Amino acid sequence: MKCIKTLALVAVAAICTSVIAMQKDDPTKKLSVLVGKWETEGKFTGTENKSSSTLECRWSPMGSYLICEQLVAMQGNQSRQLTVYSYNSKDGSYVYSTYRDPGAMPSGGTVTISGSLWTYSGSFEANGKKTEFRTTNDFSKPGSEVFKTETSDDGGAHWKTVLEGSAKKVGD
Repeated sequence: MKCIKTLALVAVAAICTSVIAMQKDDPTKKLSVLVGKWETEGKFTGTENKSSSTLECRWSPMGSYLICEQLVAMQGNQSRQLTVYSYNSKDGSYVYSTYRDPGAMPSGGTVTISGSLWTYSGSFEANGKKTEFRTTNDFSKPGSEVFKTETSDDGGAHWKTVLEGSAKKVGD
């Protein structure tokens, strides 16, 4: 259950804070469409369990980082998290760090962007078993997205969908 919650929080963070803007002059500004308020809804595959969140994103005071604070509701529990996004000009990647609930140690990674599709990937270990995950976000329609989180326990040979949903922008 703890692994599912961790995976769900990673997925919700990913789905709510990764949108593409088509600005070529400053790669950092690709994140600017996230500025504002968002709502998400997701459903875990094969269950009646759902997740939802509200998200608000703003630029840091000096404009180098996008900061997104989120309230996540899942299985009758609420949690808060803070995600900070930035562009790594050394290798051309987008990176993020997420703090799950105040006082928790951060986790992070990179986001691969291919057109309107963003992919977050990573892994975690539980009970001596490694599980890989990937979350894809499709931003084909402005102001909305469709997301999917998948896991693999065989090194990526087979993927199983564990969460699907959507997000919409609801304010500035």
